[in-house]
Amino acid sequence: MTIFEKELNTLLKHYNHLIDLYSKVIQNSPDGRLIHQMNHNQDQFLLLSSKNGVRTRTSITNDEEKKRLLAQKEFASKALAVVKSNADALKELAEKYVRFDPEKILQSMNKAYSMLPEDYFFDQDKWKVTAGLDDDLLTKIRRHEEWGKKSYKEYWGYPQNKTKTTSRGKKVRSISELLIAEKLYEYSIPFHYEELLEIDGRLFAPDFTFEGADYECFYLDYFGMMENERYARRNIQKLSAYYDAGLIPGDNLLVVFDCNGVMNAGTVKAIIENEIIPRL
Repeated sequence: MTIFEKELNTLLKHYNHLIDLYSKVIQNSPDGRLIHQMNHNQDQFLLLSSKNGVRTRTSITNDEEKKRLLAQKEFASKALAVVKSNADALKELAEKYVRFDPEKILQSMNKAYSMLPEDYFFDQDKWKVTAGLDDDLLTKIRRHEEWGKKSYKEYWGYPQNKTKTTSRGKKVRSISELLIAEKLYEYSIPFHYEELLEIDGRLFAPDFTFEGADYECFYLDYFGMMENERYARRNIQKLSAYYDAGLIPGDNLLVVFDCNGVMNAGTVKAIIENEIIPRL
């Protein structure tokens, strides 16, 4: 399941919950609706109802509970129409949606293309987007673009685990790393993925490397299976080694802990806007 499909299913569940909620509010509300009129310069609230074809008006000016219930009913009625419309639109989208898989697109091309390097197919400059950033930030990001284009040594241990392909052809190891990479593309933030870093004779490969405002690099490492005791212990040791090497969490090292290996778009957006962008 792709990130989009997961988010789509989550949204549909949310809308179905709202449909059920608003339907119950309407079902349990008094019959009729609230109307207002002035009487001797005083506000009057009336319950307009109909029984056996006969319309009646009953004053409920002093009945706060009934006014509250009618207000909830009216809101639920209006909201239900919107929610049902959105749910129907999402269901239609889910039926028509074709998963975007760069790997499958590459495989569908004829043999002549399959013999070319992957980076031939992904033009970073043409597909650049800016996510509505202000001019000062764009200037900073453009300043880092040359750094982003530089070649670097990427860690290639366990290549069989690099099973996810970003929209620009980068192979990554997890859905969450894919989501992070795609969001970084949206914000036009250059990064290196698993760049090898040697400190005091030791090799490290943080998930994402960025060039900071002072031209010093800072890093983001994602730990996505902290519910696994062996994984957690191994990466706690890794963090200790990072610290000894001068990579300090909260300073030049951003650390994200997660369980079950799936982040949501809102979390990634917050990390980018609150942690990464201020360091650029």
